Amino acid sequence: MKAPKLVAVVASSAAALCLAAGLAYATEYTDPTTAPMPEKARDTSIAQQVTSILVYQDQEEAEAMATEFSAIHDELALDAVANRANLAYQHSAAGEAAKAEADAEADTEEADEPTADEASSEEAVEPMDVTEPLEVISPKHGEDAMDPATIDVNGDIMDYIDSYETASAPTSGAGLWMGSDSTVDGSWGYFIGHNPGSFTCVMTLKNGDPVTVCDSEGRTRTYHVVDEFIVPDDTYWEDIQSRVTEYGESIILQTCCGDNAHYRVVIAD
Repeated sequence: MKAPKLVAVVASSAAALCLAAGLAYATEYTDPTTAPMPEKARDTSIAQQVTSILVYQDQEEAEAMATEFSAIHDELALDAVANRANLAYQHSAAGEAAKAEADAEADTEEADEPTADEASSEEAVEPMDVTEPLEVISPKHGEDAMDPATIDVNGDIMDYIDSYETASAPTSGAGLWMGSDSTVDGSWGYFIGHNPGSFTCVMTLKNGDPVTVCDSEGRTRTYHVVDEFIVPDDTYWEDIQSRVTEYGESIILQTCCGDNAHYRVVIAD
């Protein structure tokens, strides 16, 4: 009877020890921050879901930006190709224009060069010996040419005759009273005329007005008024001589003032 009772006691003691150990383990303190997260909880956490969404959105935005950048790159590439083509066309057109201009200039220079016949013809012409100023040579051409021994006083053209130191001017036209009518001798000629009459036009002459003489040799020269004054009709030639003869190649015009008391004298050179 003692042996079975001892076994029962031992079994009971072992069970009690096991139960105590289990309770002790169950009641042991555990730091939740260091405890491992179950695999299932880790896969389905809110943090993981948010992270997944953000990563997806970033990828989608990155793909959109990449597509936009690709389109911009393609557009810029096309523009660059077009610009290069345009520059090439302009360069080609400019080159062709420059070549055409150079060819035209070369053709013009060739056309300007005299031929052998023309050159020999030019060499055969002897140079002309011009002994008189060109400005006084006036060959007659058409109706505008003046006849020899005529004078144009600011548009009024008339003949003149020799009236050397006469007491009165010719009835019509002008008279060469003193000096020479030559337009190339570097000296002066003194012309007189009536007012009222052919020399009335002398009364309106002013500085700068033209007076043209075609001398007895048919040579024409235009003079311009540089001085004018009025003197009493009893004035002597010696009183005005130095004033009217100091201009070299020039002409002097004299007429009555119409009051039977004064003369108007005009000088043109």
